[in-house]
Amino acid sequence: MDRENLYAPGWSHVLSTTNDLTELDAFRRRVGAPREALHLGNRRWPHLDLKLEPRERALADPGVRVFERTAEMLRFLGGSVRGSR
Repeated sequence: MDRENLYAPGWSHVLSTTNDLTELDAFRRRVGAPREALHLGNRRWPHLDLKLEPRERALADPGVRVFERTAEMLRFLGGSVRGSR
């Protein structure tokens, strides 16, 4: 999860390292985000867009890895994907 989307202040992205849609949807429900927060996009990078209280709950979750910048999160994810091939 990025702490804040540089281009959309007050919003954060949440990604699954395995692109697990079930995991993302379960997390969406756990933090109280609406269904519309889940973006399937191209199947390579499904994600959640969170704001307000769901975002705060996600940031406070000890099981969530938080990156200061989106670019750092994407670099980490790229390394995870390459390492799992």
